[in-house]
Amino acid sequence: MFTRRQLLLASAGLGAGLLLPEFLRSKKTYAASPPLSKFTEPLPISFAGPPPSTLTIAPGSHSFHSSLEARTTWGYGGLPYLGPTFEVTRGTPISITAVNQLGLHPLAGSIDTTLHGIRASDATNPRTVIHVHGSNAEARSDGYPEDTFLPGQSYVYNFNNNQEATNLWYHDHSLGMTALNLQAGLAGFYLIRDADDPVGGNGPLGIPAGAPYEVPLVLQDYSFNSDGSPYFPAHWEHEFYGDVSLVNGKAWPNLNVDRTLYRFRIVNASNSRFYGLHLSSQQLLIQIGTDQGFLNAPVYLSKLLLGPGERADVLIDFSSSLPGDKIVLQNDAAAPYPKGLATVIDQLYAKLPEIMQFTVNQVAAAPKAIPNQLRLHKPLITPIATQPVRQRFLTLIEVSDSNNNVLALLLNRVYWHEASSYPELMEQPRVDTVEQWNIINLQPFSHTLHLHLVPFQILNRQPISYEKYIVAYNATGPRKVLIDDAIGGPTVPSGYPPLDPTPYTTGPATSPASNEAGWKDTVVVNPFEVVRIIVPFGAKAAANLPFGNSFTGRYVWHCHMLNHEDNDMMLPYEVLA
Repeated sequence: MFTRRQLLLASAGLGAGLLLPEFLRSKKTYAASPPLSKFTEPLPISFAGPPPSTLTIAPGSHSFHSSLEARTTWGYGGLPYLGPTFEVTRGTPISITAVNQLGLHPLAGSIDTTLHGIRASDATNPRTVIHVHGSNAEARSDGYPEDTFLPGQSYVYNFNNNQEATNLWYHDHSLGMTALNLQAGLAGFYLIRDADDPVGGNGPLGIPAGAPYEVPLVLQDYSFNSDGSPYFPAHWEHEFYGDVSLVNGKAWPNLNVDRTLYRFRIVNASNSRFYGLHLSSQQLLIQIGTDQGFLNAPVYLSKLLLGPGERADVLIDFSSSLPGDKIVLQNDAAAPYPKGLATVIDQLYAKLPEIMQFTVNQVAAAPKAIPNQLRLHKPLITPIATQPVRQRFLTLIEVSDSNNNVLALLLNRVYWHEASSYPELMEQPRVDTVEQWNIINLQPFSHTLHLHLVPFQILNRQPISYEKYIVAYNATGPRKVLIDDAIGGPTVPSGYPPLDPTPYTTGPATSPASNEAGWKDTVVVNPFEVVRIIVPFGAKAAANLPFGNSFTGRYVWHCHMLNHEDNDMMLPYEVLA
């Protein structure tokens, strides 16, 4: 019996001697969802508006497609699925009281109590917590995974919004339950405006803002049982790939567009899927912003890669399209990304080549100019000049049993409960300092790595030799007891802290792509490479930073593939005074 890891290693070229039996080489697995018509559902749009002072988190009844019955789902602010798009202004603080009104979990049958933090009561008395992904917020308002509250309880979040105009999103972040709670519907957009991108539009850049030409797109992949009910595995699996494309909660929707310039605020809210987005018309996507705000200038792309948790601010110009044209937003990213399993099995995970459709209206063309410069009222993005006070080496790795079955995915070979209890196993940067974090992926597929609290810049990427690095990484021997107490204490992983990968590199370092050369909070880390990022832990750490706060306290860093962070690829870190 071949494990998933053996198949992945073979696809990555690390198992050249692996010979597969005929039944595995020829077998295909097919989508389980019932057939659904494509491009017949109108795209629902939650246009931007001010957030309420009280935000309910409650069940609703939602139909993902007109041929599917409405089912119980979860939503924010009175919506049955997902949440309203919030719009705030830089420097204007807000306070939101979130009220948990949830009941029976829509995916109660998929709750796996073997995962850390999961309780059997989560099926009927579910916890929740809100994280505004990308927010430079005080620790108690960041959505720490253990700061959950139960039905009938509430929690007050304070955001001073002292950061550049950008495309954030808010979602559940409950310990061990993030994947299930997002799958149930708990996610929405959080847009920050400033002088370059003001509320109501009419800004100096001339780009759309608000209805009807600025459209949020929440991308998810989903699966349904034969009876039309939402499907999610009953027990934890390494990744989840659905066979249905959801955009804003509808399966393969259509958006009728005028012949003019549109702005799409896109978030990859999928569990594990990467998207390689491109248009069937072959026209270019014009990216103007990353996770944390505007680029210096537009970047014209034939394809846009988005890993889980990443966002993009994108313009599409339909002014040259003809009335009646149908343009499909397509996807060619393999699952798992980047190589899938195509070299071993024809198809193990569902492909998702089509995402949604645009149908061009019968109206006169109204072309609009694309600005050449985007940062008119703020400094251009330049490399952080302040030298890092420290480099940290951080690994993404898995723990397997004697049969090579994956038990958990870890950062630095440290479990959540160990690092949350013992500072010796926690990263502890000082406030208002700059550090270089070197993220080392020791797995044969890509991850996305997210830091809470602070944006960062990508310095470079460099390939490493997995075989040579892992030998050195394992050379320190088995895990050793850190503190000998009545319950045994945590153990120090072999190779902790991880080694500098520089002696094991196999090629030159490469600069980030032009559309990554901005402020980020989530970064793709490809197989067997080190990604080096420069991180300012406070507004006084360097010049020309896109935020104005210097907070201390406990935050988290984690893989944003949701099944990974739930088991156990997430660790706390603490910003010290």
